[in-house]
Amino acid sequence: MEALEKERVSPQKAVEVLSREGLEVTEIQAKKILEFLEKLANIVVSQCLKDLKDDVL
Repeated sequence: MEALEKERVSPQKAVEVLSREGLEVTEIQAKKILEFLEKLANIVVSQCLKDLKDDVL
């Protein structure tokens, strides 16, 4: 099985994407948003794995 590569969105890219959607943020704010989203994603994946484990047992 191939190893999964983590491809990160840079704060600069996040600023660009958010700007296209009408939301103006600084690079510092974008970095904090990306950090929050990464933490949230980790929580969601952990919870899904826990739920799967509980269903098996």
